Amino acid sequence: MPVLSRPWHRLADGPLRQWAVFTAVALLLRASTLGDPNLHADETFYFAAGIAMHHGVLPYVGVWDRKPFGLFLIYYLLAGFSAQPIAYQLGALASVVATAAAIAAMARRWTNAQGAVLAGVLYLVMLGPLQGFGGQSPVFYNLFMALAALLVLGALPALRKGEAPARMLAAMALAGFAATVKTTAIFEAVFLGLYATVVLARARPDKRAVLPAAAVWALAGAAPALLFAAAYAAIGHGSEYLHAMVTGGLNAQSDWPTAAIRLRILFGTIAPYLVLCAFGLLDQERRGRLFLSGWLAAALVGLVSVPRFYLHYALPLALPLALAAAPFLGRRWWGPLALLAAAGASLHDYWPFDFTHTQKSRAAMAQLAQAIDQHRHGHALLVFDGPVLLYAMTGQPFLSPLVFPPHLNHAIERDASHLSTIAEVRRVLALNPGVVVNTVKIRNGPANMETRAAVLRYIATRCHSRLVVKTYEALASPDIAVFGDCAPVVKGAA
Repeated sequence: MPVLSRPWHRLADGPLRQWAVFTAVALLLRASTLGDPNLHADETFYFAAGIAMHHGVLPYVGVWDRKPFGLFLIYYLLAGFSAQPIAYQLGALASVVATAAAIAAMARRWTNAQGAVLAGVLYLVMLGPLQGFGGQSPVFYNLFMALAALLVLGALPALRKGEAPARMLAAMALAGFAATVKTTAIFEAVFLGLYATVVLARARPDKRAVLPAAAVWALAGAAPALLFAAAYAAIGHGSEYLHAMVTGGLNAQSDWPTAAIRLRILFGTIAPYLVLCAFGLLDQERRGRLFLSGWLAAALVGLVSVPRFYLHYALPLALPLALAAAPFLGRRWWGPLALLAAAGASLHDYWPFDFTHTQKSRAAMAQLAQAIDQHRHGHALLVFDGPVLLYAMTGQPFLSPLVFPPHLNHAIERDASHLSTIAEVRRVLALNPGVVVNTVKIRNGPANMETRAAVLRYIATRCHSRLVVKTYEALASPDIAVFGDCAPVVKGAA
């Protein structure tokens, strides 16, 4: 094992010091995003849904998405602290700090304190370029998967003696909950269960004797999803839940030309970290190499199982990649130099110190909310394309379960839910919304031209004011238009 230099010993040795390092690094990389109400379309939608849940809105019934209930539950809990976006952003910060600490605890099995703490820091460094600077679902579920893996690794001595320790139940329950935050985590959960089963089987002469333990572990892993499904069935909404979790996922489509472009970008972004992972695996002992290679393979299967290849889809890879790099990061001088190179690549892809950007974003969102309030005249709000958090900021209810704009305006999302997309848009327009929010230019291509035509026709014939505001998301600055003073149809008019 590499010798640890004295400065790193003072900084990295001991859990409390490691937690301090991870907290400081996470704050440094995320401080500029705190309080941004338009950080990323996905997480602001989750937060808006979490706020709406406090007003009686039920996921899959009052607001639709394919994400499992665990993610909605997390955002519901975070929204319980505050309806301000900093609530979920601080929750995400705490989650990544705890995940880095879990990585360091696992890494100590294969490297020194330096390698352990640098592996945790590497995880934090990787998040920004992969759009994990806020509250994307893997930012939360990686923590549960890391804790599950930590418990499995801790159970290995007992498993190798032919015993089935109780901590395996907790490990599989945590992995199962991770799969209720994002469904693709099921591949990692299955890997952890199979790995433990194989280790136990090798220690027992009668291989069939492992089946009861494996069955109990599988049941523990499935328990969170089964519990949520049973709850929905009990309140009479089992069909909506089943559609979102199964049919909606099977109906998911991809636009292959754009997906191929995103795949090239994704590979270029993670390439430096893949190199570090490869060096780390070369330094790894055989059992550790098998475990980490299997985990990486499971995470890769999860990535390709939904072949849209957005950058944040690679966030689950960050956890095993950082852990696999730990032995190389433990080298006295090469480790810190490698981390500096990784940090340089990260800062090249994503600059986390733009505080002015957040100030502009907050001002733009406030301007949009003010315009909505001024031109709504007591009527409803429809965000056809734009920041979903505007509903919460203006105190307006969702007019449709299809709240996330791509479900309304993106061709590959047409009829993905249990609702007809065009029928739902026509129903909402018949409610005479007083304000319609839409982007000036199409940004979710290919566009659903049927719903877009219906909304543009409503705007052209019913709305009498237009205000365009430049908004500031982390990855784009689209112009958003507020079409207001939309007059209702007068009954009996010609």
